[in-house]
Amino acid sequence: MTGIVSGLPVVLSLLVAVLLPLAALPSAVAEAFSEGGWGMRLILFAFLVSLWLVVDRLLMVLRSVSSGYRLLEQLRPRLENGDLAGARAICAGVDRPLARIIGAGLAATVGGERSVRAEMDAAAYRELPAIERRTGYLALMGNVATLMGLFGTIIGLIHSFGAVSMSSGAENATRLAAGISEAMNCTAFGLLTGILALVAYSALTGRTQALIDEINLRSLQAFRLWKRGLAAAQGQPRGGAAERGPIGAPGGKLMQSSGLLKGKRHGHGKKSTFASLQLTPLIDMFIVLVIFLLLSFSASGEIVTASKDIKPPFAKNVQELQRVPIVSISNMPDHPSKGIVTLEDREVALVAELTDDSGGDWRIAQLSAQLERLRNAWSLRHADEPFDGKLIVQCDQDIDFRVIKRVMYSAGVAGYGNLMFAVRKKAEAPGP
Repeated sequence: MTGIVSGLPVVLSLLVAVLLPLAALPSAVAEAFSEGGWGMRLILFAFLVSLWLVVDRLLMVLRSVSSGYRLLEQLRPRLENGDLAGARAICAGVDRPLARIIGAGLAATVGGERSVRAEMDAAAYRELPAIERRTGYLALMGNVATLMGLFGTIIGLIHSFGAVSMSSGAENATRLAAGISEAMNCTAFGLLTGILALVAYSALTGRTQALIDEINLRSLQAFRLWKRGLAAAQGQPRGGAAERGPIGAPGGKLMQSSGLLKGKRHGHGKKSTFASLQLTPLIDMFIVLVIFLLLSFSASGEIVTASKDIKPPFAKNVQELQRVPIVSISNMPDHPSKGIVTLEDREVALVAELTDDSGGDWRIAQLSAQLERLRNAWSLRHADEPFDGKLIVQCDQDIDFRVIKRVMYSAGVAGYGNLMFAVRKKAEAPGP
């Protein structure tokens, strides 16, 4: 039953990571998740599991923390005077691992020194693992999140390679940017999750180890107080074997025969509070990404490439094109849509819906809204420059002019008054 309960948060984390709607996230986070693809949800699973581990271990540490010094000061007069019943009552009233360990030893007083040591050791082996339990999984989840980010990076690179092999020109750039965005978002989220998990692991491991060290030390002190009280009750002089040397002095008989202070080779030895991220594969992927981008970059200035279902008209006077938004109007007379109007490869309208210009409003709502968004983004990047209002229109030569008219009107409403039509340069006839 305990295993089922402890595994329930993992199952819930998986369900949340898979089923979480993007609409429930802040806009910036939702955009990053949308661009990062399903690799982001894998990393989200690791993030949620890490968060649960941090909360679970933090609560355990807080439940285990107690003032060992205060407890020892309360037990000292009773143990030195042989009041074992009073000492056991004090331990029973404190719900902490240290009190339970000492109480277990006091309950075995009848069996003598060896029995007390054995019971305190047995109680320590019951209590201390609960403090350390599952802390190591934080380091595991930190590395898993980093590797999941690497996996998302590879998927993004695969999409980028596919874009280069299947398209060219503006479509190439758009798909290439989408693949790189997927890779970078997964990498960033994976590294963020890994860093947070490893920082939490180091902090919790350090605090847990300090707590265990204190429990071991206070248990030994309580054992020595019990021996001192037992010797006094039996009329033995003070300064016996239990009194020789400071507490924890190396080589003492008690240290050699008891597990109350665990050495590195016994019981719960000290553990490293540091863990490392496996970044070597990630660095290799970044090197591949940089080389890929360098080889994919083209300085030829080519921006517009006609889609396979568009045949631009011919023209003699052609201006050099610049990097500006592109509206494409395809002509598909045999399709029910009659064609598609896209802005930067995103569909904004169907040609069949635009052939009616009898109304007073020729505006294409989605096109105008997207153009206004692009204009606002341009203004943020070029705050000191006047907006030039340039827009490239790429349309089939047989497209209905009413459709072009509505596109031009929508562009004007959004502030794009400088329209340029993408055409094919017509060869001049040879002279006589």
